[in-house]
Amino acid sequence: MKTENAFSLNATSSEEHDDITALSDAFSLKAFRYIDITREARLNTIMTRWPLLREISAAQESER
Repeated sequence: MKTENAFSLNATSSEEHDDITALSDAFSLKAFRYIDITREARLNTIMTRWPLLREISAAQESER
């Protein structure tokens, strides 16, 4: 019989954001800029797989 662990090593994005916010508040890091490297890698993979998304994203960036 498989027993589920009460603690998960995979945090949801909101939990990760809460952790970053808590650390930022605790250490008064007002100019702290957090970059989620895993998210960036996933976005790059998606953009490579779906070239039309890259084109749409580039068009939106040029409009700004």
